[in-house]
Amino acid sequence: MTGSPKSRSAAERVAAQLTTWPGLEAGRPSCGAGRSFSFQGGQILHLHTGEEADLRLSRVFVQRLDKVLVESGHVVTRPDDDWVTVLLDTDTDGAMLISLMSLAIRATSEPKVAQPCTWQRTRPGGRLRAHWA
Repeated sequence: MTGSPKSRSAAERVAAQLTTWPGLEAGRPSCGAGRSFSFQGGQILHLHTGEEADLRLSRVFVQRLDKVLVESGHVVTRPDDDWVTVLLDTDTDGAMLISLMSLAIRATSEPKVAQPCTWQRTRPGGRLRAHWA
């Protein structure tokens, strides 16, 4: 990554921090858009743009904290889904994503049903950002 840390997007700053975490592997997301991070062979984070990220949490976790996540105004959840979308407008959003990433890593021990990330399932109808308003 080039440029000073302040000139990078929140997603780029998150990616730079995550590349230092042991056990995480950076790569190309299965949906083909952006960059992914995998843990123990499974993709758990897709950084699609400078403004959006999809994060795989456990369904139990999403159901338990759905209200808190949604009330943050920066996370979109969907019923019966283990992927959440995080809007990355500020460094605070990036810090929240980093915290949620820690939980996603812990959730890797729970059984999962393979499902495409939100980006893949909600396109080509336009940017997801329209749903945030």
